[in-house]
Amino acid sequence: MTKDILYLIEDSRNIRAAFLKNKFEKVDLILTSPPYFDVKNYENAERQIGYKQSYDEYLNDIALVLQDCYSISKDHTTLWLVMDTIKRKGITCPLPFDIHKKLIDLKSGNTWILRDVIIWNKYKNLPWHAKGRFKNQFEYILFFSKTDDYKYYLDRVREIADYKNWWLTYPERYNSNGKPPSNVWEFTIPIRGWGNGRQNHFCPFPFPLIERILSISSDKNDFIFDPFAGSGSVIAMAQQMNRRAIGFDINQKYKDQFEKEVINGAKYYWEKRKKELNEIKSRIILFKETNQQLRKIKAGIKLKELFQDQIPGDDIAFIVIDRGKKAKEIDFIVFSKKKDTFINLSACKDTVNKLESKYKVKISIKKKNVDELLNSNYKKYKFFGYLSDKIYSFEKEFSIAQIVLNSGKQDILFSNIKIKIDRKNISFGVINSLEQSFK
Repeated sequence: MTKDILYLIEDSRNIRAAFLKNKFEKVDLILTSPPYFDVKNYENAERQIGYKQSYDEYLNDIALVLQDCYSISKDHTTLWLVMDTIKRKGITCPLPFDIHKKLIDLKSGNTWILRDVIIWNKYKNLPWHAKGRFKNQFEYILFFSKTDDYKYYLDRVREIADYKNWWLTYPERYNSNGKPPSNVWEFTIPIRGWGNGRQNHFCPFPFPLIERILSISSDKNDFIFDPFAGSGSVIAMAQQMNRRAIGFDINQKYKDQFEKEVINGAKYYWEKRKKELNEIKSRIILFKETNQQLRKIKAGIKLKELFQDQIPGDDIAFIVIDRGKKAKEIDFIVFSKKKDTFINLSACKDTVNKLESKYKVKISIKKKNVDELLNSNYKKYKFFGYLSDKIYSFEKEFSIAQIVLNSGKQDILFSNIKIKIDRKNISFGVINSLEQSFK
């Protein structure tokens, strides 16, 4: 065990005394799953919470532990409580919510603020069922904060893997950073061991679930705490993610398992996961750049339609000049062979402002004639022609001279943005297919 993580055989009812005795600093995040009342006898351990207690005694102990966690937390600390309901004589006890109610009833001053309730779909379930009881496949994750100023980095866990390809036609409807997770999380519980041995703990956390929570609410070098450490998977993952961590538990067997199996299992998982995260990061960067380019083309299409209604004749061409992949700015060029072509910019100012807001792009509208186009820096560009209903794949390549000659084709938007995507074959599952599509 390294100096950055520590598994102590300690009663969670002694949190404040243990922190004072060991001179531990206040914690940045707490992730834990307390015993589920008397559902499980944890190795006949003495003074375990829940087993052989009354329900009210149990709730009182859990609430006091969580309130002690509050006292040893920083202002930005979050508490993530993983729990399930239980059955007593055929009646469901809403255990997580009874604990929350007890916290409120017992508080002397401030207590944890419930921010959200997440459903954890475990996929796997216990095999038994009975009258009034379906096979149980999910648990609750209660997400608390100490104050309103808590750590919450949702952008770290955004996803694009399940995006349907409607984003190719309607890029403005999709966040270019990806989609945040919903309040239903799907993580399969471990069945075998931590990469090597057999899973022996009654209620193990899957490493991906821990990873998500640590990513959302903590930073590198933050101090993580699990007052009911059990198998120790929380502190093992914290170590791999460059956090410091402490876990308390009263069961020596679980600590032995932690040192023998869980630390190595977390290392094995994280080595594979880091490669996946690098691929995901590359995909999101590529998606973001493409989404922004599609927004620019879509904004150009809408401007083209606007000015087509204003300007009569067939000697007009519309061009979008992208100022760079990272810049959210475009020049919208209205080209006319006639020098006296009139453009009423003031009349469309409100529309342009709405387009800028909708497509998240800054628009600069300019009028150009033949000489201005042919003698400009635009000669160095290749231009690509887009139809209004197919902004994700250009039809043909043009030079600036060809645009001047083909200015009567008002159905085409010309741009120096090059996008050629096969809508039928696009996949975010394989990054190489994306890179080839966007060349």
